[in-house]
Amino acid sequence: MNLITLHPRYMLGMVAGLLCTLILYAFRPSPSSGLSLMARPHVMSIRHKLERQEDSYVQTVQDRHAFIRKMRPTPDKVVPYPEVAGSKAYTLWDFFPPSFNCPYETTRIGVMGDGGKWICGLSRIMNKPNCVVYSAGISTDSSFEAAVLRKTQCEVFGFDFSVDKFGPEVEDFASLRARSTFYKYAISGKDDHRANPPQWTLRSLMERHGHAFIDILKVDIEGAEFDVLSETVKYYVDNKLPLPFGQLQLEIHSGDVPFEKFLKWWEDLEAAGLRPFHSETNLIVVSWWRSKPTFSEYSFLNIGASHEVVED
Repeated sequence: MNLITLHPRYMLGMVAGLLCTLILYAFRPSPSSGLSLMARPHVMSIRHKLERQEDSYVQTVQDRHAFIRKMRPTPDKVVPYPEVAGSKAYTLWDFFPPSFNCPYETTRIGVMGDGGKWICGLSRIMNKPNCVVYSAGISTDSSFEAAVLRKTQCEVFGFDFSVDKFGPEVEDFASLRARSTFYKYAISGKDDHRANPPQWTLRSLMERHGHAFIDILKVDIEGAEFDVLSETVKYYVDNKLPLPFGQLQLEIHSGDVPFEKFLKWWEDLEAAGLRPFHSETNLIVVSWWRSKPTFSEYSFLNIGASHEVVED
């Protein structure tokens, strides 16, 4: 006789095990359903991401003003760079964190150290036809401009009255020179084309070249950024127009600008739709001259205009 006949309890155990297996199989999610859930995560639209970021950025602005009240009661009493150790543990830049997130990848291009810039969504404009980049303030290093030319199909327009041409990073390569144009001009808040050097507003330069939009605007003009951007923003805001560029790569030279004036200038940029997504304090001045960290690179995304980096 076999084991099951001799011991009926073994038969009962086998039947119970089979029933459990059938029940578990019946209630198990189908393989296709499980794979579908894994392969298709919820994807948030770019517009939804930006709306969430904007909600978060409102809190950043509120925190800024709370910090001002904590350090000093009013903006006109805030010292940008306190020199006495103690409870005032901040610098100017701590009031303006780059708390907005780029909805795509961020990429640093250009030389390591002073001169490189952080770009939002480079992949979105990499193959864009008729892509336009303006670079105000070239000096002797054109590594940023050269990197843009190599990585995209953009045309690059450079403006700097202190030099005669782009640096060797562009000038030494015919393929890069072919998509770049240099002017010995000063970018200004007001037009004076007969001045020495000629002064051109951003709007006039765009009109001259037939450009309706600039994909990337780089500005490094040694302190003149306050007047230039103030006048630029004022024109477009007064005329109820969006700023005509997708993102701004800006080196800020705060120098002796009073905190109250800096705050007003910064909040005008915010009101026009600019949101900082990256910053990089330039410590060269600290290292070379043992001075205050008055230079800082900021990257801004323009959420007030329609362009590739704020769209799906």
